[in-house]
Order: sequence, then structure tokens, then C-alpha cells
Amino acid sequence: MWYAVWVQTGREEQVKMVCDRELGKQNVYEECFLPKYEKPWKENGVWTKKQKVLFPGYLFFVTEDPNGLHQALRSIPQFTKLLGDKEGPIPLYEDEVDFLERHINKDKVFELSTGEYIGKKLIVTEGPLKDLTGKVVYVDRHGRQAVLEVEFFGQTVRMKVGLEIVRKVKEA
Repeated sequence: MWYAVWVQTGREEQVKMVCDRELGKQNVYEECFLPKYEKPWKENGVWTKKQKVLFPGYLFFVTEDPNGLHQALRSIPQFTKLLGDKEGPIPLYEDEVDFLERHINKDKVFELSTGEYIGKKLIVTEGPLKDLTGKVVYVDRHGRQAVLEVEFFGQTVRMKVGLEIVRKVKEA
């Protein structure tokens, strides 16, 4: 099952490395990963793709031993909280796991999507956003990203993903 761990925003990579180094030997999880998204980035006049954290402040673990993981995480000083309640850790809902499995690649990256505007309507032509257009609440053309509203962690969250608008056509 998949579990989310809340960590200090901006320290996700560092905490992941510590978890891999310190907890990897304890066999309390199968995988620890940090989902990311691609976005275009201009550096020294050259466009490249940069990866940014998809869910700032969260790491994800796949484990069949959530209580063992919870105990092991207590030894990590940067660890904040394994999401759960007074009964214990709560796994991600099946539809949340399905969403991630369908939209991130094997490297756990939400790849860059491309699209166009026809009039005021956004048409995504390539990428994982193709079947998520209805969840887009805002497009930042200058920042080359879209903001989605999705259900995660038992609440509605806004999630940034990369979106390159290749053209804008006025509606006839």
C-alpha cells in the first residue's frame, strides 16, 4: 500500500536520501519516492526541462508494514508525520494511487504536456494532461504550467504541472 509522509517543504530530496540511506537496510518499505513534474525552463538562453516537486512537503512510501515504517521514521530527525489518525497510518485511497500510476512515468515524473487555445478553450494535444483538462483551474502561460484541482490526502488540493501552450487561435 502507498503512504504519504509529511516533511518540511523544500527538504523533500534531503529527507528521501536520509530515508534511503538509514531505513533502506531495515526492510520496512519497498519503495520511497518523490513524485515530480517537468516544466520548460530557460537557462542561459537555452530551453530545457526542469523537474519540480509535484506535492511539496510530501514523500511517498510503498509498504506492507506501515507500523514498522512509522517506528523507523521516528529515527529520522527531519521526519514530520506519517499521515494517519489516532488509529495509525492511513494509506492513500485507491483512486489516488490509480491517478498517480496513470499519470506519472516509471521515474515518478508527471511529464510535460503540450496544448493550444482555440478561443478560450484549452485543448491538450500531448501528455498526461490530455485526459485531465476538466481539472485545470488555471493556466500560467508565462510560467508554462497549469494548476489542477484534484482530491488527495482526503481533501481538494491544487497541483502544478508543466504545460506548454504552442499556439493560440481565435475562434471563428
